[in-house]
Amino acid sequence: MSTSIEFLTTMGKMAGMLQFLKNHQWALVLAFIASIIISYPQISLRYDNRDVYQGVEILGGIGDERAWLSRVREAYDGHPSISNAYFKEGKNDPYLFQPLGSVIIAYLGKLFSLDINNTLLLFRLLFPFSVFLLIYGFLLFFTKEKLVALTTSAFLFFGNTIFSRNALFSMLSGDPPSPYYLNYTRPVNPLMTSFFFYGFLLCFLLFLDASTRLSVKKQWIWGVASTLMLGLSFYDYFYTWTFLYSFLGVLILIFLFQKKWQDIKRIGLVLLGSLLIAVPYLWNLYRATTYLTYSEVGQRHGLIETHAPVLGFLVPLLFIFFLLFFPRAWKERYYFALALVIAPFIVLNQQIITGKVLQYAHYHWNYHLALAMIFLSIIFFSWVSKTNWRMLKKTSAILIIVVSIFTGFWVQSSSYAVNKELVIDRQRYGAPLNWLSQNAVKDEVVFSDNETARLIVIYTPLNVFYHSSARYSLAATTERLTNTLFLYYRLNGVSGNEAQEVFFKDREDISWAIYGIYYRDIAGGYEKIPDEILLDLVGKYQESFMVDNSTFFKEMLQKYQVKYLVWDKRDYPLWNLEQYQFLRKITELGDFVIYQI
Repeated sequence: MSTSIEFLTTMGKMAGMLQFLKNHQWALVLAFIASIIISYPQISLRYDNRDVYQGVEILGGIGDERAWLSRVREAYDGHPSISNAYFKEGKNDPYLFQPLGSVIIAYLGKLFSLDINNTLLLFRLLFPFSVFLLIYGFLLFFTKEKLVALTTSAFLFFGNTIFSRNALFSMLSGDPPSPYYLNYTRPVNPLMTSFFFYGFLLCFLLFLDASTRLSVKKQWIWGVASTLMLGLSFYDYFYTWTFLYSFLGVLILIFLFQKKWQDIKRIGLVLLGSLLIAVPYLWNLYRATTYLTYSEVGQRHGLIETHAPVLGFLVPLLFIFFLLFFPRAWKERYYFALALVIAPFIVLNQQIITGKVLQYAHYHWNYHLALAMIFLSIIFFSWVSKTNWRMLKKTSAILIIVVSIFTGFWVQSSSYAVNKELVIDRQRYGAPLNWLSQNAVKDEVVFSDNETARLIVIYTPLNVFYHSSARYSLAATTERLTNTLFLYYRLNGVSGNEAQEVFFKDREDISWAIYGIYYRDIAGGYEKIPDEILLDLVGKYQESFMVDNSTFFKEMLQKYQVKYLVWDKRDYPLWNLEQYQFLRKITELGDFVIYQI
């Protein structure tokens, strides 16, 4: 008898699951399309160019993809804190980039014994699918309309290029929209950050909104899930948890006016629980602030001291549209949405109190633009629902979904076409990267040019002498960055007498290499670095010639424990490493010569 009951219970659960899948079949279809479109360029590269493919993937066409992948590789190699993914030094320093997203991707690959490329491919297949469904789930419970949730999710996932003025004009003229892939193609951010952001909003809405008709027990389960999502976001992305805390703060103020003490209590428990989860992160942040290099690294990150307010264009416009057109009949959901559109004003202007400006572009591209797309879509469908045209709503939904998917595929395919030649050329790095992986010992240091270094830290378990993203770690002192800059100029044959002319000509590159985005953000451009600083660098560079090239080079390599050197003869012929007697040539692979000290 008990066996029969268990069988019937199992069959009932299966039937319920099948009915659930049937009810949301179109969301599953669109989520599957999202995975295909996001992974399409990487799959195409391997298939179209299988005769020349040497394992170097499409990198660098998606913002900071190479920097993110280097952190994934660092976690993959057994350094999950990712304090410094580039130098041998600083592995135990406090981290400045939250490691969780990179660790999840790395451990996903290790779980299935995949190399870094297949780890990335698996991630691009799984997480677009998951994130799309999280966005859909949040919008479904928020709008209570499946068609609106489907359409808005597709619009948000595939169509954000339409919100770029230049890309939109290009598309309307029939040209490819952009040479850059969809944002969701890039690993870690924004896919992982969106996972925690929309995961929290979905779980928190189910916890807070009584109209979902969940039992009290199930609501509290979602409350625990939202607490976990918010707490873990501390370890994933600074801009996620700061935005969500601002949102929750605004929501508490709204509920105070409404005297909703029970809801305030629930939010308070979520905040308290997330803070408990965040204690190790907050301790790490405190430790970072005690480092001598913290202030100079903070400047390179764009941390500027000012109390000036920031409004921008999108956030006020969104707020006005919301007040004028968002359906007020939604009651509790209206105030939930109101808190979401007020939160951007807080995160953009926290410096009025703190005096420290953050990189508010991160809020714009990851959250403010997404919220604008969501609420404009909701407002549009609210207006359509009031018309007498019965088929307008469904026709509009189909049109938006089709155009969004087409835009997403067009962006991916045109970006792949634009970058294909460069990616094929990068296959020449395959041989030296394979040699280093097979012959060098883990965590040894390699000297090379910056382009080669960017690939070394992704495709090998090794560290490098210099990497352009290393300036954002606590181990990157200004002295080290300056000495590195001088060494590369000397290798390229720039004499002391030529220094002033060359340094002023390269002022943007020098500003970027030593001071990060500081002068871009504080003065409006990298080239705004003061002449006095450049002249000071010129003087120091000229003083460095008190030591001859060979001695200076050898001292720098020994100081930073360099074991191997990779010379790209094609792109850096002036280096002429053959002249240095302390280097021993090991092998020559195409355009590259590998030396050992």
